[in-house]
Amino acid sequence: MGDKSTLWHTVKKIDPRYTKQVTTAGRQPFTNIDAYHLIEKATEQFGAYGGGWGIKEMSLDEVSMGDTALIKLTGTFFYPAGAFPVVNAIKLQYKTSKGYSKIDEEAYKKVVTNTIGKALSYLGFGADVYMGKFEDAAYVEEVANEFAQAEYLGYIDTIKVYIEHANDPEKVTAWVLERAAAERVETIEYHKAKEIAKLIKQKQKRQEVKHADTQYAAG
Repeated sequence: MGDKSTLWHTVKKIDPRYTKQVTTAGRQPFTNIDAYHLIEKATEQFGAYGGGWGIKEMSLDEVSMGDTALIKLTGTFFYPAGAFPVVNAIKLQYKTSKGYSKIDEEAYKKVVTNTIGKALSYLGFGADVYMGKFEDAAYVEEVANEFAQAEYLGYIDTIKVYIEHANDPEKVTAWVLERAAAERVETIEYHKAKEIAKLIKQKQKRQEVKHADTQYAAG
């Protein structure tokens, strides 16, 4: 039997670039995770939203509480390993501290994305943030360095694969090293590696478009 906590440990860490500190009146400052980054991470694990995972049997209702109106969401969150009920609510209309009535025109959208984020947190997505580890600056720096290193290795891998599959590997290697001002691919600095990997992706995209146009013309 496999480790039941594998998913949790795979998705618990969040790149600090996708978080921000939020301060609101009457509440302790907290770390917020970009909802669409969580959706991206879930897509990497489960596939496209609405296919292998998402919210089904969703109901959105307006609930009045004096001067405040809420949007209440109820539904069932599902993913490949199971499903569970979800309930959430956010303010649709409320009075400000100055007594003005305010309507949040994006309330319906917000309650859905917020509910998705909360449901994913139960599976471990961003758990380190919810467990308070991002309150430790040293930990945040450690995680940031970890993600940066993984990203850097990804850039280097992109460059190596491009060279390996080039018609003239020596010529492409020379172009890469000259542009990076480096002696070996492995010693290319982070920002140069990122720049070259981006150029490679752009070249590959243009080649794909050109190939598709050629096939269309031939057909």
